[in-house]
Amino acid sequence: MNAPSFDPATAYLAAGFLYVIMPMAAWVVMGKSRTVAAGVWCGGSFGLGLASLLLSFRTPDMPGWMAFGVMNAFFYGGNLMHVVGLRMELGQRSAWRTALLAGVMILAVQEFFRVGLDSPVLRLSWVLLAMGTLFAWTAWLAWQVHKKEDSSSAKWLAQVYVFGAVATFVRAARVLLGMSSTEPLEPNWDSVLTTSSLFVMSVFGSVAILGLYLERSTRRFVANEVAMRSQQTSQLLGQQIANLDRQRSMGELAGAMAHEMAQPLTVVTVELGLLRHEMRAVDDSRQSQVEQILAHIERISNVLKGIRNFIRPAEPDFKPVNLLIVVQDVLQLLPAQERQDAADIQVRTDVLTPMVMGDSVQLSQVLLNVLRNAVQAQVPGKSVHIRIHVLAVDERLQVVVEDDGPGFSAQLLGSNDVAFSSTKKDGMGIGLAISRRIAVQHGGTLLWRNRAHGGGAQVVLDLPVWMVSKGKK
Repeated sequence: MNAPSFDPATAYLAAGFLYVIMPMAAWVVMGKSRTVAAGVWCGGSFGLGLASLLLSFRTPDMPGWMAFGVMNAFFYGGNLMHVVGLRMELGQRSAWRTALLAGVMILAVQEFFRVGLDSPVLRLSWVLLAMGTLFAWTAWLAWQVHKKEDSSSAKWLAQVYVFGAVATFVRAARVLLGMSSTEPLEPNWDSVLTTSSLFVMSVFGSVAILGLYLERSTRRFVANEVAMRSQQTSQLLGQQIANLDRQRSMGELAGAMAHEMAQPLTVVTVELGLLRHEMRAVDDSRQSQVEQILAHIERISNVLKGIRNFIRPAEPDFKPVNLLIVVQDVLQLLPAQERQDAADIQVRTDVLTPMVMGDSVQLSQVLLNVLRNAVQAQVPGKSVHIRIHVLAVDERLQVVVEDDGPGFSAQLLGSNDVAFSSTKKDGMGIGLAISRRIAVQHGGTLLWRNRAHGGGAQVVLDLPVWMVSKGKK
């Protein structure tokens, strides 16, 4: 049955121009997003466009080798290039030789039906079945890209080529059953279906491919932005920890100095007081000098107290904190050299969401101090192995940090006051004192001991739990 007011030749001509123009436009718009795979796809579309143009200009006087051989070679080649391009997008082997061999075999069978058997029905049925199969293969590969990248454009591409495959298979079945003409340029509803599928694939296929590359560009931009923001956040956290370290170190130093100097200053004050009492009856001029010395000692004591009060850190900002995130952030903050000195750092957890109520910056400071102590206390020339284990014990959470280094000294293990006691050659011991004080502020404890078996140190940060989800990771 003829389709009213429909000229298949004009429709194929329009589809051919679209197949040529749309990929070229997509290629220009892609800009820096262009890839070899994109070039292969656009080249395939260009080949399909040439095939459609040849079909639109076909006449009864046109030689068979051109009307059927060359034209269908462009059809097969264009579709096979689409297949190769999508395989490249999926990271699969491009298989150019296999594609070329498949194209030659399809063309050879077509020519056998055309020349050898002189059967227009078998010839056109074979062409349509081959084209439908290639459309279906393209749709399947596009769907694989969609699943791999969660790309809506690739999903659209798959759906478009499914439509093309179904339309082509329907036309093939009708030709085999004698329900459709073997002349592709005859104006009937089968020609309407075939040319419509070409229109859809030429327009929406090119738009979908362009959308796929634009989606990728957008994802790369977003990923770069996230990475940059993450880097900025890590730098800010590092600066905050460094500032807290300086403040707390100065506070601890001032406190330790005041503690260490309080006793001798008290003794000197007492002795000078006795001397002043004895000299009242002997020499008034010497007594005034003693008064001046006492005044200076009092000023020193006041200065030390003032420094300690001035540098005292601000109150922590308590919020729900995920200890796993704290551990991951701290690992990013380790200096590059110290990460190189560590042979490996393993993180293990028995808790999916180990939440505590605390100040994430201060808790990061504790773990950073512990990790840096573990790396810096190693024997020169020997790499350190560090294991971090996050676990729940009753209603508390623990972060256990172990290493295979020399362990803690007997002096540090037996000392209640860790200030000025250190595992490092040039260390002052301020880090452990600060870390223990932070743990106490969070309602927890910081314990350090040597491992019972295998040597090395073990530090346990114990904190009250806020929320726990059990699991293995």
